[in-house]
Amino acid sequence: KENEVALKGSLLVKEKGFYQFRVKTSQGNKHLIAKKYPVTLGKDRPPSIVLFLANPKPVYFNTDKVQLFYEGKDDFGIKSVELVVFINGKIKRLPVKKFKHGEKSAKDSHTWTLAQMDVGPGDEVQYYLEIKDNDNVLGPNTGQSEAYSFTIFDSAEEMENLIAMQEELTEKMIALLATGLVKGASLKDQPDNLTGWKQLFTTSADELIEIVTLAQRIHDRGKTIDQFPQPYLNLLKNVTSGLSNIRQNQIDVLNDLQEKLFKPTRAKLEAPSTYTSINNQMIGHLENDILFLIKMTNKQKLARMMGLEEELNELTQTLREEFEKLKDKKSPPGTNELKNKISKIRETLQKIMDQLSRQTQSMPDEFLNPNAFKRLNMEKFSASLEKMQDLVNRGKLEEALEELKKMAEDMQLLANQLNRADSEADNFIDPEIMEVLNNSIKKLDQLKDGQQKLVEETTKINHALRQQQAKQFKNELNELFEDLLRDVNAIRELFKEDDKYLEEHEVMKQLHKLMDEETRLNRKVRELSQATVDANRSQEQDQHFNKLNKARREQARIMQEKDSLRVNEFQRFKEALPQLLEKYDSLNELAHLKDLTEFANLFKKTYPDVLRWQNNMRTTPNLRENLSGKIDEDLKQATRHNNEIAKKLGSMIRSIRKNFDSSISRKQKQKLEQLAKQESQMREQTEALSQQFEQLNKENPMIPPELQRGMGRTGRHMERAEKNLRQQNINESIESENLALQGLNDTRDMLQQMKDSQGKAGKVQKQVSRKLGTGSNPDSRRGGSARMRKEQVLLPSEDQYQAPKEFREEILNAMKKQTPKDYQRMVMEYYRDLVK
Repeated sequence: KENEVALKGSLLVKEKGFYQFRVKTSQGNKHLIAKKYPVTLGKDRPPSIVLFLANPKPVYFNTDKVQLFYEGKDDFGIKSVELVVFINGKIKRLPVKKFKHGEKSAKDSHTWTLAQMDVGPGDEVQYYLEIKDNDNVLGPNTGQSEAYSFTIFDSAEEMENLIAMQEELTEKMIALLATGLVKGASLKDQPDNLTGWKQLFTTSADELIEIVTLAQRIHDRGKTIDQFPQPYLNLLKNVTSGLSNIRQNQIDVLNDLQEKLFKPTRAKLEAPSTYTSINNQMIGHLENDILFLIKMTNKQKLARMMGLEEELNELTQTLREEFEKLKDKKSPPGTNELKNKISKIRETLQKIMDQLSRQTQSMPDEFLNPNAFKRLNMEKFSASLEKMQDLVNRGKLEEALEELKKMAEDMQLLANQLNRADSEADNFIDPEIMEVLNNSIKKLDQLKDGQQKLVEETTKINHALRQQQAKQFKNELNELFEDLLRDVNAIRELFKEDDKYLEEHEVMKQLHKLMDEETRLNRKVRELSQATVDANRSQEQDQHFNKLNKARREQARIMQEKDSLRVNEFQRFKEALPQLLEKYDSLNELAHLKDLTEFANLFKKTYPDVLRWQNNMRTTPNLRENLSGKIDEDLKQATRHNNEIAKKLGSMIRSIRKNFDSSISRKQKQKLEQLAKQESQMREQTEALSQQFEQLNKENPMIPPELQRGMGRTGRHMERAEKNLRQQNINESIESENLALQGLNDTRDMLQQMKDSQGKAGKVQKQVSRKLGTGSNPDSRRGGSARMRKEQVLLPSEDQYQAPKEFREEILNAMKKQTPKDYQRMVMEYYRDLVK
């Protein structure tokens, strides 16, 4: 502003100092203003941002969502916030939020959906938030938060870890089995060696807790991946529960031994059959668990091998197609891509060799013949790849293609061996047990039908009796509900008046004002607490801390004023009134509907609430007199009305029940007795199935214990239903009958799921076998049907695999026996189904 003339403009200033301005008039005359204006420059600080994680985890699934909370600041204004992500060395930027109004601070959250990212199993992900200010001259300036990282869950790697844990578990179980066998046999002939038994059980209990803990860890981690089916989880669950029970028995025995050892005199004891039986129980359980655990682990290894072979097959086929394109000159020469594919094949081949090494070591696989794999000469594959790489480098693509064809023929031997091992592998549930499960499903279907008919018959009798009673008690029920409506409406009016009275009372209005002030102070205290924590300089912290103390003193004053009003209990009653009124409104509706059962059930839940508030008003000290008199009197009246409702309901229900019992005809009583006998017969069959499932669980740990437990619960429901039918308690019987029916349905579904899982396993094996070629119509170049006549087949030599002597004896003994009953018929049915 110069000589009362205001001038407005803008310029870019890069240095501080004194500046003069020259102006130009409309006639073109230039005039230098004499006054010098000082200009200082403030340094633009870079923006800052802090990242908070709701629940940071080291490993995420590729479908998870990561919740991010952030707080950003800048001295002039924020322009944007971005999420910067590094995945396998590649950087990606995701917009989080853009600011249009130049906010200087921002607090917000962002949900990061990993499913929208290009991430794969095992990928390492690093990320941080980057903030930019709105400096459009020399900027924008940026700041970043602390960097975090996680790994995408890799099911294949996790499966390898679980297999290693299972092998460790098996070794621990074998070591404990050896201890139980050796020391148990030596102590069997020493009945008075209590110290020896104590040492054995102490060692066993310590080792069992390690085994149980490890099995539980495998079970919990196995639930997170698809390659760990339910039968495997059942095995680990049975190992955990069974060995835990055995360990508890050993601890009880140790307590008993401790008492006997510290007695001053000890008579000569008989043979400790109890100790021997507990040790034998552990030995039997371990033997069974070890056999199934080894079989499970070997099947998992074999599945991993077949997956790697399939991957190798696909890589080889892709490389072959690249060779064909280059040979036919359909694409320009690109040796780098060929080298990359050969490198991937080499990596996959190395994985197969490592897996074979693991497969033929540690726990032996009864289906995988290590001598057969020695004949494959795995090193030959590596030599072929080296030669192929050299030929590609020298540009001899035709010779490299011929070398690839030779390697493909050798790879077919590996595929054949894996197919053979997979086809010869036994299922965890053998055909005999599967037949038992099929028969159990049929029995359960019969029990379900019988139980369903029993429920329908009982419900039919109950419905007939209810209709008969409705005619007899029609007038009495109409009068009852008229009386109930009067009492319920009287209580509703009382509580509505109380709500209005408390809302309009002067003291309650004062309380509401204080509560609003308290809410405002609470919010202020939270903000000041956060500001005190976030303050950078000590001077700012002191200022915030003083303000925080002042706000807390105001809080204390408000609380004292609230207490001095002596109406806190009335405020709590006022807050509870809407719920009470809602219940009595529901009672009003049920009374109009004349639903006696539902009215009685809801009233049982509502009546105690009024009594509770009446007791609170009586026992709370120092209540305000002008309020307590009104509210206490209304609660007394509500209680009197509730007492009237309870008396009338009780009298009517007792009359109906008495009439119900007397109105049951002789024919209906005979029918109920007949139904009770049917329930008893079904209960016996249910208990037999429960015992059968318990025995199956002992023989095969893959059978879940829930089968036996479920049938046990179902049997108890049937027992209660039978008792109620004999005592003519029809309503209670219907409830127990429905619970028994639900239990039968649940057990049947569980059995069907087990059966389906076995069928799916067989289908998966067949599908995998097809994938080892190149599809349902194998390519002749990969060993398909067109080459079957010319393919070299390796016949195993006599010394490759020697069957155990016992195995041969079992075959000879089986050959001496006759074929099973109906064997010919079963064979004919099998082939008839096969050609359909």
